[in-house]
Amino acid sequence: MTHKILVPIDFSECSVNATKYAVGLAKKMNSHLVFLHTLNVPVTHGEIGANAILGELTRGIEEGVNENFEKLFIQIPKLKEVPNSRTVRHSFVTDAVYHETENEKIDMVVMGTTGAHGFEEMIMGSNTYSVIRDINIPVLAIPENAKFKSVQGIVFASDYKTTNTEHLQPLLDFARIFGSEIHVLHIASVKNITHSELEEAKKFQRFFKNVRHHFHFIQNENLEASIEEYVKKYKINMVSLMPRKHSLFDQIFSKTYSRKIILHTETPLLALPSS
Repeated sequence: MTHKILVPIDFSECSVNATKYAVGLAKKMNSHLVFLHTLNVPVTHGEIGANAILGELTRGIEEGVNENFEKLFIQIPKLKEVPNSRTVRHSFVTDAVYHETENEKIDMVVMGTTGAHGFEEMIMGSNTYSVIRDINIPVLAIPENAKFKSVQGIVFASDYKTTNTEHLQPLLDFARIFGSEIHVLHIASVKNITHSELEEAKKFQRFFKNVRHHFHFIQNENLEASIEEYVKKYKINMVSLMPRKHSLFDQIFSKTYSRKIILHTETPLLALPSS
């Protein structure tokens, strides 16, 4: 089965690097890449000739976009080896991604994320975070320095809360395609595991029964630091999370470590849908 992978691109180094990763992934998964570029052209109101000026601005910008796509094929020669298409939308990134995933029946989004701080992070990193928050398909966030390589080990960080195992299918697909080992990692501030958490672990055991996997428990209050340490120790190639979606999402989610991990990770991060 051929997958469709959406790649938002603004031709920055970060998005070009994500494109390189997406190309490697597409060759491995027999996927079709759909490139999405968004334009924000200022709209002029109440002036004579405004529509004509806007039209000229739009045409000029679109010509520049086409030139950038031509350069992209020179930068990434292997792009010619995978099926691909492109679309340009006059929209905000998150809105465009949402509509494209719906209209094109996209299976996964691959997009870049920076390790920047302050204002730059607010602008660049928030797009990735917003896409993960607002769409209900897997999003693979690629750090600006990450290179495509075989995914030998995947950490699935779980809080052992109720999970719909159907949403873990992309994780299982990665493990099967790459022959990866899944590390189910539970990090908590207390030693004891409750009965309900144990039942959730058993559910994972049944779901991952046909791929290599094992369970780890770490007692630590710092989720982000624990994952980073585990990734380095076991030379993990990918981290997977299932960010929680519920009422007052932004107020609650912004106080957890998940947003920090999404924006600051040095390892590709697969965010799975949770609803």
